[in-house]
Amino acid sequence: MEGVLNWGVELILLIQQNRTALLDEFFRAITTLGGQAHIYIVPFVIWSLSYRAGSRMLLTLLLSAFVNFALKDVFAQPRPFDLEPRIGPDREFGFGAPSGHAQHTLIEWGLIAAWVGRRWFSVLAVLLIVLIGFSRVYLGVHFPTDVLAGWALGAALLWLHLRHADAIAARLAAAGFAAQIATAAACSALFVAFYLLLPRTPYLVGVGGLFLGAAAGIALCRRWLRAPEGGAIWQRALRYVLGIAVLLTWLAQSGKWVPEQRELAWYAIVYANNAIAGLWLTFGAPALFQALRLTSGVGPNSFGQLSG
Repeated sequence: MEGVLNWGVELILLIQQNRTALLDEFFRAITTLGGQAHIYIVPFVIWSLSYRAGSRMLLTLLLSAFVNFALKDVFAQPRPFDLEPRIGPDREFGFGAPSGHAQHTLIEWGLIAAWVGRRWFSVLAVLLIVLIGFSRVYLGVHFPTDVLAGWALGAALLWLHLRHADAIAARLAAAGFAAQIATAAACSALFVAFYLLLPRTPYLVGVGGLFLGAAAGIALCRRWLRAPEGGAIWQRALRYVLGIAVLLTWLAQSGKWVPEQRELAWYAIVYANNAIAGLWLTFGAPALFQALRLTSGVGPNSFGQLSG
């Protein structure tokens, strides 16, 4: 393994010999599309394109985050700049393998491309996935093997989603509301329990809270609301503007309540904050949209008929 990492270091140094200020800004912008941009992209799909496709994508991305964080803890592989100080100046926190940007981006844009169903869009999605992966190597925050591992895991999870998501959703729908809530709670508890086994990644607690809120919100929406599907372009746009404004406000405000010390209160508040954010994504915002008549939607018992 040491030989592979040394090869990666040499390749990154070779790439970084050709760095320019313009390329740096370009690839930093590209790499953001595989990180912070998820906060904007996923809600847009849920609220403005397809609730069913977007909400399922959200749960798969959270599962992907769980797998990624867990494997990073297991492998505990350093990042390139940890082995070679000449690599930089960009820095990121935590272990390196597998690349979360590469893994999550392949899932996200792969599912969006499958929903769009157009070859030209699929080509653009593949180009974006490759650019984001290369940006991680160019910036020196991942070894090439980290990116390849991320793509491999992302492809496996994407295949599982495309192959089994419909069947899983059908079984949960048939099981009833109580079983859906219990399943959401059990998966969330699994994320938190794994953190207790490998406590180097406290963000698993936040992922667990977000999964509980999002999955419970889907069950609540199915039971009592019309999914935010369809509508005119202005309705879709207004749904997104209203929804993202509340979400960003909540994330900014709730972050002020998190203690500096990572003690019991830190974990409880992070879990609760993320659970509320997840609930807003899949239930709170759709309830607001329905109250404001911003969706043509479908009835609570018609989720199986949604496109996407």
